[in-house]
Amino acid sequence: MSTKRLFRLNPVAVMALACLMLSPETLYATTRAEKKTLIAEELTQPTFRTLTVDSCPGDRVRKKGEEWKANTNGCSRARLMYPFYKKTSWMNQLIAQSIILPMFAERLDETPARSGGDALYKDKLISLVRKGGSYGSIEKPPSIDFVAKLAGYEKSPVSPAGLPHPEIFGPYLQFTFTHELNQQYDAHPPGPQGGFIVIDIQARRVLTFDDLILPGKEKALEDLQRMAFHAWLRSERRLPGDAIRMHFTNPAYAFRLNRNWRITEGGLMFRFAIHEIGPRPFGSPEIFVEKERLHNIIHPDILEQIPDRELAAGN
Repeated sequence: MSTKRLFRLNPVAVMALACLMLSPETLYATTRAEKKTLIAEELTQPTFRTLTVDSCPGDRVRKKGEEWKANTNGCSRARLMYPFYKKTSWMNQLIAQSIILPMFAERLDETPARSGGDALYKDKLISLVRKGGSYGSIEKPPSIDFVAKLAGYEKSPVSPAGLPHPEIFGPYLQFTFTHELNQQYDAHPPGPQGGFIVIDIQARRVLTFDDLILPGKEKALEDLQRMAFHAWLRSERRLPGDAIRMHFTNPAYAFRLNRNWRITEGGLMFRFAIHEIGPRPFGSPEIFVEKERLHNIIHPDILEQIPDRELAAGN
């Protein structure tokens, strides 16, 4: 989420010749750059693992190959797909502690765990399905179908396995996280919930909105987002001006500062949840704010890593 190079010369001879042509300082700098590139490549191409936990009344054992159905005999299931790094154990620990476990804690209304890896959030999966997604219903838990996925952004390069690679911008690695909980007796099951995850691979921590915004600049960013959403309504929904003005005056969809952000070419992208600023047909709107407008609003270190937008031929 490796190409073999053909040498006309003996590889050993080529390496020896390269060393003779490079000064010690240049050789050290080259090695350091190669190491940095290697680390970035490893972080953007993890393998993916999936945990699946089933629970049925009386612990009924399903036959091999038997299709699982959410409403069959009150069975419940939880599935989790997450990236795994064979050579970067701190990333696995960070993903477990700072992303996956807090998400389960939110669903289970518990205090987020401060440590643990695969085994701990597998236990959380088991706890989730046995409780049917809610307390007070352990004897007859309503069947649930819980799905969670942590992967690269949907439009990023796709791996041979069909999973999108995480993106990297300087020291910042980006994932998307989606999860959905469908419960048997929900009259209106919610749509997928999720957001962007930005990791500072140098500080080895997940960045929050407070790491992005400069103090006191929330209102300035909210104004930029409102303008971007206005443009989105016009270009994506093709609403006329009168309809756009009516939408902004609808109290059911009051516009508020969005804190769900990721880096993209030429600026930042913000994603809203379903029903947050519009009816369900709007889906999860993503709005774009240009880099040029973000000076003195977001942290300079993050602003510096936003790549300029490439102009298409003829523009």
